Amino acid sequence: MRIKNIFTYRIILLLLAIGVVLSCKPKTERIEVDSLQEFAKYISQDEVVVTLKPGVYVLNDTTLSKRILLKKYKDGKPSIDYPISSLLHFSGNGSRYILNDVVINIDTHLHQAFGQDHIFEIFVSGNHNVIEGLEVRDLGEEIPLRGAIMMHVMGDGNTISNVQLHIKGSYPYGYGHLLGKGANPIVKPQKHSSLLVSGKDTKLLGCKVITRGFGHGIVMQGAYNTYIKDCYVEGEMRTTNAMLSETSGPAFDSEFKSDYPPGKIMPNEIKSLSEDGVRSYPYGYLVGRKTEHITVINTTVKNMRSGFDLSAHIGETFIEGCTAIGNQEKGYSVSKNAVIQDSKGDAMYGPLLSFHGNTTENCEVELQLMHPVGEYPVQRLAELNGTGHKITLSNFEGKSRATLAPIVFGESFWSDVHRYRYPDKDAKAFSGAYNITLINKTGMPIVFEKLSQHNAVISNGEMLKDLGVDNTFKHSVDHE
Repeated sequence: MRIKNIFTYRIILLLLAIGVVLSCKPKTERIEVDSLQEFAKYISQDEVVVTLKPGVYVLNDTTLSKRILLKKYKDGKPSIDYPISSLLHFSGNGSRYILNDVVINIDTHLHQAFGQDHIFEIFVSGNHNVIEGLEVRDLGEEIPLRGAIMMHVMGDGNTISNVQLHIKGSYPYGYGHLLGKGANPIVKPQKHSSLLVSGKDTKLLGCKVITRGFGHGIVMQGAYNTYIKDCYVEGEMRTTNAMLSETSGPAFDSEFKSDYPPGKIMPNEIKSLSEDGVRSYPYGYLVGRKTEHITVINTTVKNMRSGFDLSAHIGETFIEGCTAIGNQEKGYSVSKNAVIQDSKGDAMYGPLLSFHGNTTENCEVELQLMHPVGEYPVQRLAELNGTGHKITLSNFEGKSRATLAPIVFGESFWSDVHRYRYPDKDAKAFSGAYNITLINKTGMPIVFEKLSQHNAVISNGEMLKDLGVDNTFKHSVDHE
């Protein structure tokens, strides 16, 4: 149709503009509520925007809880029943929940209100939701009968923003991993983890985890393309002397045995009472897929067993602007082809960097060593294994560490553990450092162990070449 005059043309443009405005009109009505009971009515609905009035709310009964029968995958098939109970279940899609200055206190008596069900205190199974500003606290010390997770994000495309989680209630608490976990522990744990991601395209933005439970901080199982930014995870430490002074309790009843070498709790050490700060697992047994692609930006982990243990998943690993402080086992550990840049950490209680085994390849690492030194000396500043890595270690703010600790090629804490547990296996199954290039600007000494070969280190202006024969190395001056 031909437009005959400018007036008709303007009318058509006006109608088109009105159509665009109408099409952009929000589909959702903003809803404001002032009680958890009212709020819970909307967490199963699609495309709603709900604001809960700021204040402190208490969850101390099961009136809002849901019981769900999930399936646990085995051999790639959903074959085993996995009953869970949730206190708040976000099952809607495309919704936004505005919870600024909202605190939900959970009475930990509820940890024992669901029999042998696994407990997800906050369960997000819906897709493409935004949950922002919520603070959740466990009040009490009651332990879950089976196991608990404060928040599980299982749906896809969810954004969790400025959420704070404060975790309590687990068993045994006060010994870290010393009494065992997994198969055949000395004392069977009833864990309480903090924030589990098993969905696709999850964003964790500005979240804070303060855990006083035995379990992980932020953990990925079957998650795909997880993005973590501006988050903070914190646990607490305890000395083994305090453990050994007990006259009752699970460690005392077990004669202070340990699942870790040398088989008993040793004096004059310090342990984190929780597990890893940011951790990946290879597989998600509730979603039936491998864990892939993790990005962590500007995130801090303090006083956890490990800071960033991202060594078990596949695909990309990108860490930038992160900080590991006072973690027991190591600050950073990553899988093959990982990139760590513009990040830092100390070696207060464990190595700044640790490659668990000899299968990790081609990582690019830039880490700054923070100078604080604790009263519990570390055996190794860094533990380098695998092949093809390019690593630069320098001093944060130009300040040198006061106490020397070696950067070791071809050994690790985990190889020590494996040799203890499997003494008949060849050490080559656990350790080995080959063709690694290290630029060492820390002033810390270098040690090439037996299972290292063809590594090159530029240390304090001198080139050290690892010959891999009887722990010897060749010195040559670096003229570059």
